[in-house]
Amino acid sequence: MKKIIVLIALMAMTVAQAQQGRKGDRGEKMKDVTPQEMATVQSKKLTLALDLSDQQEKEVFQVLFKQAEKREANKISREDREKLSDDQKKAARLKILDEKIVVKRKMKKILNNDQYAEWEKMMQQRAKKRGKGDKKRRNRD
Repeated sequence: MKKIIVLIALMAMTVAQAQQGRKGDRGEKMKDVTPQEMATVQSKKLTLALDLSDQQEKEVFQVLFKQAEKREANKISREDREKLSDDQKKAARLKILDEKIVVKRKMKKILNNDQYAEWEKMMQQRAKKRGKGDKKRRNRD
């Protein structure tokens, strides 16, 4: 009987430890990343996924770097975000959407049709993953 209790307690601790490790503090890790580092990593990932030429990689890097700089400049704390009025929140959302449209148009000019189609799929999958996280956050608040 003691062995079963000890075994159950050991399994519970293992599962709890695994859950903590899986969550991670991605936000904490990402705080120290500069816009240039972020753009470099993203452009290299896209180069591998889409088989970009050297010229395309340079152009994609520039687009992603400008996007990362804008994101860094517009970053505000959670407390400040909660203080924004509804109109300010709507304006911020519209600004983000406008920036996404600009990036999408630039990527369409840089990539060929097949690469652009694959990039679109990648962005949709990324949005689905992020959408699930948003729902969890909304339910928690």
